[in-house]
Amino acid sequence: MKTLVMKVLAYLICLSGISSNALAEVSPELMRSSAVVVTQPEFSAIKLKVFSWADKHADISEGLKKSDFSVSALIDTAIKSALEKKAYTFEKSKKNSMLIMYHASLASEINDIALTLKYGLSPGLRGNSAEAKEHERGTLVVDIIDPQLKKVVWRGAVEVFTGIEDTIEGRQNRVNGLLVELFNSLPGKKQTN
Repeated sequence: MKTLVMKVLAYLICLSGISSNALAEVSPELMRSSAVVVTQPEFSAIKLKVFSWADKHADISEGLKKSDFSVSALIDTAIKSALEKKAYTFEKSKKNSMLIMYHASLASEINDIALTLKYGLSPGLRGNSAEAKEHERGTLVVDIIDPQLKKVVWRGAVEVFTGIEDTIEGRQNRVNGLLVELFNSLPGKKQTN
């Protein structure tokens, strides 16, 4: 019995070493991201208290819809989590809420020029290594809409190399980190007494 337990432990240790080495072998170039944020003069941090989804809030490109996981579910979770880290609440009711809408696409479907024409901005992510050229770039554009002004008052875009993680959990963790990075420019929620 002891021998069997020792063999199982040795096997698990080998497995954990292999999986940690696989992660360590990912080039730092592939793990980096590029983010850009633009705010309108009408943008007021004072109004930032509660967020809700805009109607038809997720615009996911066809290539991403064909993936084996729900890209919109990953992004929805990451946006909510990033805003909660800044002490904002996310509610179903749109009353007195800033609205969130986003677009996610692959570089093969919408290039930098098209992104600039459609959204007025495009992040820049260049990879010169052979490994970087094997991976496609993906772009996420997030809008905060002021419903009273009926316009986008804050827009952020983040670009990354796609297809790096092998698990849903790994993808979710990376998307969570990207949204924290993107919302970094938003001030934390003002506490009221």
